Amino acid sequence: MNPVVILFIAFLFLITTGLPLAFSLGSLSVLSILVFWDNPNVLTMLVNTCNSLTQNPTYLAAPLFVFMGTVLEKSGVSDNLFDSMYIVMGRVRGGLAIATILICTLLASTTGVIAACITLMTLLALPAMLKYKYNFNLATGTIMGVGCLGQLLPPSVVMIVYAGQAQLSVGKMFAGGIGAGLMFSALAILYIVIRTIINPKVAPAISKEEASKYNAGQKMGMIVKSIAPTIFLIVLVLGSIMFGVATPTEGAAVGCVGALFLAAVNRRFSLKMLVQTCYSTTLSTAMIFFIIVTASMFTYVFMGLRGGELITGLVSGLPFNRWVILAIILFIILAIGMIMDSYGIVMISVPVFCPIIAKLGFDQIWFAVLFVIMMCISYMTPPFAYAAFYVKGAAKIHINLGQLYYAAWPFIFIFMLVVVLCCIFPGIITYIPSLM
Repeated sequence: MNPVVILFIAFLFLITTGLPLAFSLGSLSVLSILVFWDNPNVLTMLVNTCNSLTQNPTYLAAPLFVFMGTVLEKSGVSDNLFDSMYIVMGRVRGGLAIATILICTLLASTTGVIAACITLMTLLALPAMLKYKYNFNLATGTIMGVGCLGQLLPPSVVMIVYAGQAQLSVGKMFAGGIGAGLMFSALAILYIVIRTIINPKVAPAISKEEASKYNAGQKMGMIVKSIAPTIFLIVLVLGSIMFGVATPTEGAAVGCVGALFLAAVNRRFSLKMLVQTCYSTTLSTAMIFFIIVTASMFTYVFMGLRGGELITGLVSGLPFNRWVILAIILFIILAIGMIMDSYGIVMISVPVFCPIIAKLGFDQIWFAVLFVIMMCISYMTPPFAYAAFYVKGAAKIHINLGQLYYAAWPFIFIFMLVVVLCCIFPGIITYIPSLM
């Protein structure tokens, strides 16, 4: 049997046993070298690969963005943002769901991590929507769907990892994700509006009495006070990166200082909060880099066994035009995403698929954004739908996991529609990067 096939079967077996991804990839890489190579000194190549990977300056931005997002989560900025949008949008049918979409879009542009967005919105938005008799599937589906924008909108940590692996500009990848991410938000709002027109009972408006507690001036003041700091931080970080004023790492460092400043303004800054933030950031960063390092080891072994050539030959040799081949590649990415963490997908798939995409003549930034969209979809797709796990874990009520899987489907279809539109109109992704 072909060693690549044996390697793949062994990997699937280890994943199904429940062994953490990093341990599965690392142990399988070492065992494969001992079994398939006569020279055990090849193991030293894994050490060299890991050493060069950890010295890649591109990855330095990842822990800084995680730190920034964690500070914002603890600073009270998100709480103020939701309270304001709740008051302003509550009289509109589906207003709380629309407010959730808008807030998640802003949070995704400041955190870069899906878990933070979904967990926070589950704690803040879900109780309010259920209190006002929102349809359960609509409420939880909205949180899961828009929460996944943390991977697509900058400063996405996954995009940083992808750019480092594929040798692409982080700034251009960030810029490419903006168009696709905002399109998803717009389509999600359109879906809510259409759904409430068809059946107003799925998302009723709040009472006139509660809405009338604040006049127009007070509502405007709440919006400005809560949104202005978030917009300022987004412009400060992303603007400095996209206009070439700062590198992604420098922009992330500026974002950390800005987030600490907002925490101080909201009177949430303390030594205890700083220690908790550093601890949480360290745990998240260690998990990310452990997967990156072991996935790089696995990729090294996979490519050494000519697995890359095997897949390239199979895909490139298909008797279809390049768009059908692209669809097959995207489906493979989605299938892998159903059983593997996003960082592992990037480290294993990029060396295999990027040469094929280049050979087919597609733009690398454009494909990179489509790649990330497919990973967003995989976060809501069983069996390992991480978005559903985050909602179930953060919710203060018992939630059936199967019901969360069902609630995610409308937003999975919206993400797929975004993919189709980006293929028909590639400028949705490429226009902003072309201006840089």
